[in-house]
Amino acid sequence: MDLLGYRDINGDVNNLEKAQELIDFMKSNVEAFDKQNNNPELKEYYAKSNFDLYKHYDISFAFISDSLIVSYTPNLELDFDEKVALSHSSNMLLILLQRLRAFIYKCVLEKQVFLRGGISNHFSYIDGAFAVGKGVGSAYVAENQAKYPRVILAEDVVQNTELMKSIDWLSQLMYKADLIVNDNGTRYLDFNKFGIASLDARSENKFVIQSASSNPSKYKETIQMEGGYLKVTKEAIEFQIKKALTLKGSPDKNKLYESLKDKYIWLSEYHNRSCIDFSDLKIAIPGREIMKNPATFQIFQELSRMIPMIKDLCIDEALLQQLKVD
Repeated sequence: MDLLGYRDINGDVNNLEKAQELIDFMKSNVEAFDKQNNNPELKEYYAKSNFDLYKHYDISFAFISDSLIVSYTPNLELDFDEKVALSHSSNMLLILLQRLRAFIYKCVLEKQVFLRGGISNHFSYIDGAFAVGKGVGSAYVAENQAKYPRVILAEDVVQNTELMKSIDWLSQLMYKADLIVNDNGTRYLDFNKFGIASLDARSENKFVIQSASSNPSKYKETIQMEGGYLKVTKEAIEFQIKKALTLKGSPDKNKLYESLKDKYIWLSEYHNRSCIDFSDLKIAIPGREIMKNPATFQIFQELSRMIPMIKDLCIDEALLQQLKVD
């Protein structure tokens, strides 16, 4: 995973205070991943679940300048057949999707920058600040091919037909959604679809319905958080578009401008589709007995009013047109 725009952030560092601020940001990224790997409650949760992530995988990571490298190494000492191994790999990818999404949000919220990355199934090994292995190279090649701010699957993953089938099957089972987009042969993780699918009851997703019924307040809070995620993303995209537009018409900056233009047109269109989809979200209405509670009824009334307004978080059309017009 590479931070897009890191060069600008680093270029703005011209004194000790700004240097410390950027270092603190990078350190906080390390702390976020450390917390994921060393959270006792999270480990206990997985130990009680059908898939014990920390039993089956050794998770390591390294931040090298503006790059994040994460490695999930399977525990080959455990005895399981190929079908189980595929299931574990699929589970791991969906967990990675959730964790990368949280990291992307952190970077967008704190620095208004986006990320681009690649995922490989080849071997990798991390020791401190050193990352080696065929998988590192394969993920790096995929990251460069991603072109836009997205995370794509390397060819070694895409060509593993059985693994791709297993990922699709698990995505449908848990979220009733395809979480990998096929864009003319380039397959990327659909982070926004994951956010919507985790809350949308239109596909009769039992996990969503159970969540809404057991804790309506939490369900509302999660929807509000998703709306907040899209709001922060809108602000960051528009900020980056305005920065890019300052380069427009400058002969010595034309190549950079065209590159930024393509990136943020793609990201704007992806974001806008997500906002429209979210504004059409079907909330999971609990059973009649629960809805007799005035407080619960008010929660779902508020959600019914709030959700259609999410479409207002689309990128400003006039600003986007300035980017599109030569």
